[in-house]
Amino acid sequence: MPKKKYNFTWCNKEVLRYESSVKNNKHIFCCNECRSKFLSKKHNPDGYIKHPHLSEYNLKNNPTHPVINDFSVKMKLRDARLGSGEGKSYKKIFGRHEHRIVAERILGRALKKGEVVHHIDGDKRNNSIDNLMIFDSQSEHIKWHLENDEKYKNRR
Repeated sequence: MPKKKYNFTWCNKEVLRYESSVKNNKHIFCCNECRSKFLSKKHNPDGYIKHPHLSEYNLKNNPTHPVINDFSVKMKLRDARLGSGEGKSYKKIFGRHEHRIVAERILGRALKKGEVVHHIDGDKRNNSIDNLMIFDSQSEHIKWHLENDEKYKNRR
């Protein structure tokens, strides 16, 4: 079966396609760039389709899928993945660094923008209260390292 010429709806280029590949498609694209522009709000504000909020969309289209906003589901997912990494980075609880959560409990308030939580022993996975220091800024944190940390003493 020979290819037929089709006019593309977005950039008006003529493209060759097999009839079978065009049959079920509403739009024919000459390239991925034209497809992306067609789907973007910036380049195609009239044809842009705004989808409902993702969780609403998922509930409607997949009602058996667990709602991730449910705390017990979050805990199950967290516990299933916990300890599966290499243990070289900061621990997280629901996407937040655990040491920042502990620091907020120590202070009795949320951390302010720019405040830095420091691990005294250098072990970023040791989040005990005795091991954490809170600095008002990154510059204060660096000053502390320059005065107290052997690795930083030669950097002056």
